[in-house]
Amino acid sequence: MLEKKRDKMAASLIKAGMDPIIPDGGYFMVADFHKLGHRVDLTSEDQSETRDYQFAKWLTKNKKLAGIPPSAFYSDEDKHLAQNQIRFCFFKKNETLDRAEQILDDLHKSLSKL
Repeated sequence: MLEKKRDKMAASLIKAGMDPIIPDGGYFMVADFHKLGHRVDLTSEDQSETRDYQFAKWLTKNKKLAGIPPSAFYSDEDKHLAQNQIRFCFFKKNETLDRAEQILDDLHKSLSKL
């Protein structure tokens, strides 16, 4: 059951222009968003925060899709290692994953126009 959900989330992230790290187990997936990060206007977000926090806030506020900034799990001196990553939970109802897929597809389409 989780493998199907994981694969659906991974396909959605890839289609949106992110590079997911496919886990062998668990409920979470980390994706590198740097390919689309430069096309997202993060200037309204707190510039003192790491880029992953800025992107997670932007994604939640503007696209209604919640992601977790992985740098929250890093020490202060290593937070920069996660600056272009975002973490998603794929242990969700199929309807929720379908909605996330639509949001990511819309995100890709809107950023492709830029």
